[in-house]
Amino acid sequence: MKKYLRALGIVAIMATVATVAIAEEVTTEPEKGGFFKQAFRDMRESAKQQREIDRANFKAQKMETKAFYEEQKALSNPKARKAMQEEEYRKQMADAKARQEAAEERINRAKASR
Repeated sequence: MKKYLRALGIVAIMATVATVAIAEEVTTEPEKGGFFKQAFRDMRESAKQQREIDRANFKAQKMETKAFYEEQKALSNPKARKAMQEEEYRKQMADAKARQEAAEERINRAKASR
């Protein structure tokens, strides 16, 4: 019985080796191998480029987050917050005055054309 199992195991190993050898012969055909090699090479290069893009995007997002954190941290200082509010007030006042001047000019043109 042991001899039979041993012989069966050897036959199974030989069949596996023969199958692997046949499979290698089939995949090394020059017509198909060139196409697939080129396709896999292209996919590998594309994956490398996408990885570089992903890394750059991740680093940019990380730096933007840090910049936002630093801005918010700077605004926690009362002097910096007041300076920012003053700047915003000046911008809004300049915009309002420009709108008033434009409206007054339109009014004058309308009165002059009567």
